[in-house]
Amino acid sequence: MAFAVRIARSDHWSGFVAMSVTLVLAIAGAVLGATAWGRLWPWPADDPVLALVTVQSPVAATVLRWGYAAAWILTPYFLVLLSSTVGGLMVERRRRKAAVASLPDWPRSDEPQIVVGETHRRTRPGPSGRPGWLAVQRHGLYAGTAVFGAVGSGKTSCCMYPFAQQVLGWHADRDELRPGGLVLEVKGDFCHQVRQMLRVQGRADDYIELSLDGDWCYNPLHCDLDAYSLAYQIASLLNQLFGKGKDPFWQQAYTNLVKFVILLFRVCDGYVTLQDVYRTALDDESLRRKIDDARQQLDLVPEARLGVEAYKLHEPTLPDRTWEYDEKAGEWYVKGDRELLEVLKERKIKFREVDPEAADSAQRQLQSVITWYRNDWSQLDMRLRSSITEGVSVFLSLFDQPEVADVFCPPKYVYSKVDPYRGRWALPPVAEAIEEGKVLALNIPVGANPALGRAIGVMLKQDFQRSVLGRIPRMAQEPRRPWRDVVFICDEYQHFATVGENDPGGDEKFFSLSRQARLVALVATQSISSLRSALPGESWRTLLQTFRTRIFLTLSDESSCKLASEACGQVERLKEGYSISESSQSGVGLLSGRAGGGKGTFGVTKSYSLRREPVFQPSAFAGLRNAEAIVAAYDGRNPLPPTYCYLKPRYLPVELGYFQAVDEGKL
Repeated sequence: MAFAVRIARSDHWSGFVAMSVTLVLAIAGAVLGATAWGRLWPWPADDPVLALVTVQSPVAATVLRWGYAAAWILTPYFLVLLSSTVGGLMVERRRRKAAVASLPDWPRSDEPQIVVGETHRRTRPGPSGRPGWLAVQRHGLYAGTAVFGAVGSGKTSCCMYPFAQQVLGWHADRDELRPGGLVLEVKGDFCHQVRQMLRVQGRADDYIELSLDGDWCYNPLHCDLDAYSLAYQIASLLNQLFGKGKDPFWQQAYTNLVKFVILLFRVCDGYVTLQDVYRTALDDESLRRKIDDARQQLDLVPEARLGVEAYKLHEPTLPDRTWEYDEKAGEWYVKGDRELLEVLKERKIKFREVDPEAADSAQRQLQSVITWYRNDWSQLDMRLRSSITEGVSVFLSLFDQPEVADVFCPPKYVYSKVDPYRGRWALPPVAEAIEEGKVLALNIPVGANPALGRAIGVMLKQDFQRSVLGRIPRMAQEPRRPWRDVVFICDEYQHFATVGENDPGGDEKFFSLSRQARLVALVATQSISSLRSALPGESWRTLLQTFRTRIFLTLSDESSCKLASEACGQVERLKEGYSISESSQSGVGLLSGRAGGGKGTFGVTKSYSLRREPVFQPSAFAGLRNAEAIVAAYDGRNPLPPTYCYLKPRYLPVELGYFQAVDEGKL
């Protein structure tokens, strides 16, 4: 009967037929059951107890007889109704499962997109009769996508793998449009999956992997950035890795030292590595020799000048040099070298060291290095200089290890593209690689060398960011040229996230500007709390707001659940409230003289009010199952309302519904 009523709500005619059939079957069962029961177990009229009841109370005997007859009819009648109801519920459950499993066709679009997963009911978990798909178009992806999920929630298998496969497959058959990009990860297996994805899509040659045992070497300092920018980047990275102190002096000192060492090598050799910076900054004598070499190479020889009186006094003991007299200055001078200057100092001859005016850019840069060394670095206390060099060397010493130096500190000739260095070729410039549709992948597991993996990952990421932002003016100059999309994929993003705060760099500033450069950013992190703990102060809020599409899987900490609930917004709901009131009057009994109750009243009031509540309570994020998510998406123009979404793991066919996969034990 219940089954018939449910059907009647959806289809009046079929419901009427089902109800009629059920009633006919019940009546027929009652008649047949009563007939068979009456023949097999007739009324026991000769029973002595019943005979006694008949004598004592004829009315009770009549009620018992008719009740016995009614049981013959009603028992089979209700059994038939119960059987039909249970059977109807089972059939309806199967019909519901079949309806949920029949997903619509995979969404197709002329524009590239990412299909996040299947949708049913927006704010309540569970299946619906009309499932759909949640897809984010390309312009929505330019605004950034962040995935948050606790360990084992499926953020890699259900989000990062399927999303990467879809993005890297855009225009895979068109050389001028297939996406290039950068892949960062910490576990060492994501890169292998990306390589397989590209191989399946016919893009095996587009994969470039940078690793300690790979075929490529990469010098983070070999780029078009000036020395100060590189030094500031290294000093900021030191703060990210080892913490930032309250005194800004140390970061300024680190930046100054590294800046002038880089500038010195660029002037002298036109090339510098992190190993060169480490060894030179650590040894003051090595720094002085490098300055002398640069002086000789650029013909920037200093002059030693003596006054007339000093020259006459020390002339017999002066080193054998050709001294000349400057009538205008009234001084004797000679082109000096380091050996001459040392002799003059040993003999305590007071002289004035003068560097000639630099003629070209290289000489002017060398002059600035000399000025810094003479008037700044040499004037510092020896213990202070040791503290500064120790602060720099704790990071740069990573690149003095042979296996690391072979990959990240290659010699200059390897960039000539003629000969490899120890079997490795120089990594092409990042800007050139992404414009050719290459996918760069850094495969240095954090478990093997945490500091090195994060340091190289951050420097490679910053190199990539400069290349992406450099596309913006070129795209404005050539608006009719077909520009390819660029992809940034980072799993366990909290290991590589950096912010600039008051500085001009930082991920939050990059992501806020990268939409115009057609960047599709896909990052995943374990929780908002893990991102929060990796960044200083409240800068995580600024970074988080740059990701317009947010996918929340199971979250295991209370803070992340609360923040996720706030991110999904609030809604007004009509809430009912009750209030109960009671009043009574006390009095004194006239006969007994005791206090007693008088008249009393009792009232109940029901009221309604609009209240703002979260669309999803924090507990909803903690109770999500594997591959189940709450998604707040952005379509490129307007934000989409947050909704429950059921993700499609990479190891399951997309046509298999989520709830069917759960029932079959595949998820």
